[in-house]
Amino acid sequence: MQTYIIVTAYFFFIVELLIISRSFLYARRERNRKRPDYTPKVAVIAPHYGWDAETEEHAKGLLHQEYAGEYEVFFVTHERADSGHDVSYPHLCEIAEPHPNIHVLLAPNIVDNDLGRSQKVQNLLTAIEKLPEDIEVIAFVDADVATQKDWLTLLVNPLQEPEIGTTVGGRFYFPQTWNIASLAESIWVNFQMSFQGDHPLTMVWGGSNAFRREMLEKTQILQRWDKATIEDLNTTLAMRDAKQKVHFVPDCVAVTHTANRTWKQVIEFTNRQVIMTFHMGLWVQWLTSLLVCLPKGLCVFGSIPFLFHRRELLPVIFIPFLEALSYRVFSKNLPRWLQDMPKVRETIGISSYAASIGIFLAGFNAVYAVFQRKITWGGVRYEILSATKCRVLGVVQRKRKNNTS
Repeated sequence: MQTYIIVTAYFFFIVELLIISRSFLYARRERNRKRPDYTPKVAVIAPHYGWDAETEEHAKGLLHQEYAGEYEVFFVTHERADSGHDVSYPHLCEIAEPHPNIHVLLAPNIVDNDLGRSQKVQNLLTAIEKLPEDIEVIAFVDADVATQKDWLTLLVNPLQEPEIGTTVGGRFYFPQTWNIASLAESIWVNFQMSFQGDHPLTMVWGGSNAFRREMLEKTQILQRWDKATIEDLNTTLAMRDAKQKVHFVPDCVAVTHTANRTWKQVIEFTNRQVIMTFHMGLWVQWLTSLLVCLPKGLCVFGSIPFLFHRRELLPVIFIPFLEALSYRVFSKNLPRWLQDMPKVRETIGISSYAASIGIFLAGFNAVYAVFQRKITWGGVRYEILSATKCRVLGVVQRKRKNNTS
C-alpha cells in the first residue's frame, strides 16, 4: 500500500512536468514565428460589473492600445431597478466622453426582464447588436484585468490564418497579500496556462479572446449563447464543432491583482469554474483535475498524519517541495515583461510553496462539481441545465466585493 501511494504521487508529478515541458516547446515555437501585419478594424467589448480604482485604471488602459489599425471600444454594463444602472455606468461615461471611438452601452437586467441567460452573456449580446458594419474582428476583455499596450495586436494578428477560429490570452493572478488562500488561488489559476496551446483541448477564456466577425455565423456562437450561463466555454465548443482552432497566444497575458482573498471566496470561485466545465461537457479538462490532481493531493495530504508512524511514507513529503520547484519552472515560461514586473518573481517564489494546496483544491472542485449545478456569479444565482441552457434563480442578497470574474 505504501509503495502504491508513493508511486502514484510521483507518477502524477512526472505527468505534470511533461505538460509543462510541452508548454515550453509550444511557447518557443509561437514566439519565434513571424507573421505579416494584420490590422483589420476591431471592436473591443468590455463587460462591466462594479467599480473601484483598479477597474478605472483597466478601462483607461484600453484607450491607449498600440494597434496599427482602427479599433473601437464598447463598454457595456446593465440596468438596475433601484438606481437605473450599475454603479460602473457613470464612470464609464465619463471616461468615454472625450473619445469618439469609445462607446458605453446599457444592457437590460436579466432578472427584471426574465431573459433566461447570464448577465454577462446579455451584456455581450447587447454590444454585438450595436457593432458597426465595418467591424471585422471582435475582441473581448474582462474589466478586472490589466492589459499591456500590445494586447490587442498580439490577440488579433494570428487571426489572419483561416484555420484559427479564435485566439485566447492567458490569465495571471498576482496576489498583493501573502495569505494562503490568495496564494493557492493564484496557483490554481496560473497553472492553467500550461494546458493551453493550439491543440484540440485548448479552451477559450472570456477575459481575453478574439475572433473574426464571420465566426458569429459560421459557428453559430450567438445561438449557443442565447440561453447560456457562460459565453467562453460555449465559444470553445462552437469552434470545435466547426473544426476551427482555438489558438493560445503565450505573450498575451492579462493580469488580475488579488488581495485578502478568503477561503470562502476562493472555494466559491474555483467551484463555479469547474461546475461550469463539468456540466458543459468539457470532460477532458474535468477528468484531468479528477484523475491527476485529486490522487496526488490525497497521497500527499493523506500521508501526513501517518508520517511519524510509517517511515516508509517519508518520500511523499518531498512532493510539496517538488511542486514548488515545478511552479517556479513553469513561471520561467511567462512573458519577459511579466517576469520583470516589481515583486512578481518574489511573489511567485512565495506562492510556489502553496502549489500542492492549489492542485489538491482542483481535485476537490472536480468531485464537488458532480453533485452541484447551481452557481452564484455577479450577485445572481443560476442553475446550469446544459451547455446552452440555464435557469436564473434570482439576485443574491448579500454584500459582495465589486468583481467581474
